[in-house]
Amino acid sequence: MSDKPVLILMHGIGMHTSDSFKEEVVESINNALARYPSYKKLKIENELIIHSISYDHLFEKIRKEISTSSKTVEHFIKTQLAGVDTPDLMNKLIGIDANLGGDTFENTHALDVILYLSIFGESVRGFVIKELVNIFAQYGAGTTYHFLTHSLGTSVMHDSLNKLFPDEKPLGQPQISTYWSFANVSDLVTWASGLTSPYQSIVKPGVGGIMNEFYNIYHECDPIAFDLFRRFDPKNNGRWISKAAFDNAYRKIVTKAFSRKNTHSIKGYIEDPKVSYPLLYAFLDDFDPSSTEQTQANKAFKHYQGELNKIKHYQQTGNFTADIKGLVTAITGFIRYFKEDKQ
Repeated sequence: MSDKPVLILMHGIGMHTSDSFKEEVVESINNALARYPSYKKLKIENELIIHSISYDHLFEKIRKEISTSSKTVEHFIKTQLAGVDTPDLMNKLIGIDANLGGDTFENTHALDVILYLSIFGESVRGFVIKELVNIFAQYGAGTTYHFLTHSLGTSVMHDSLNKLFPDEKPLGQPQISTYWSFANVSDLVTWASGLTSPYQSIVKPGVGGIMNEFYNIYHECDPIAFDLFRRFDPKNNGRWISKAAFDNAYRKIVTKAFSRKNTHSIKGYIEDPKVSYPLLYAFLDDFDPSSTEQTQANKAFKHYQGELNKIKHYQQTGNFTADIKGLVTAITGFIRYFKEDKQ
């Protein structure tokens, strides 16, 4: 058993390594800690054991194969990644190249979603499950675990956990205290892949679930989390979890502040006081700042409301369809928006 809680991280779309995403998360949590005078000397990496699981190297291999082939992405998936999880997936990807556009950097982010939907996604899940098993094997029974997932990583981790633990709280299952899901796309991705929906899986709190608390966070101007794209947003109607569990173990946090232009940034998400306060409270046993100190910390958070109108305009004028191709268009367009804004 570990004396310290174990935090398991999983990145989202784009190019990442296990170290790079860990650095982003650690930096943003420490930035939040620094706003509290009584806790500014604490470093989260000294308080938790942190494991970051990266699957991007698996995608990079396929990206290179696509870039060096003469085939379109649609044709490459049909011929090289045949045997998709659901027979009608290719119908959902017809004409996907038009949604991707021609920019390599933009495609890197959007391709991740498409590749995960193919049969290649099973290799990703298999890799993640092995990583999880290795992490769990390092610590004995009674160790407390926290999970923090972002973007596409919300679906990858959801699918992997649901496959790893097919039964309700099986014997020897690790104790997952809190599960943090940022810009959760698991409903859209499982809808396209045919895998178990997050509304029917064991990745939830309460009876039939495997965690104590579930935090569902999205920024109202994060294009990846637009409601149009089947954002995971359960209601308190007893269908997902009981009403009592919903009230006591489910936490929905909607952020609105702009600490960065990129509203999909994990740093921007974590540094927001609406997120950082409950996150620090969950991760640190002795985190209990006074109301005065909390007010002071909130004032120290810098945000730029000037970006709100720009993002709102993008959200309202974007030609998005409510499917995977629409999500791909939103991803590539959002990245293009930032590139053009810097010129």
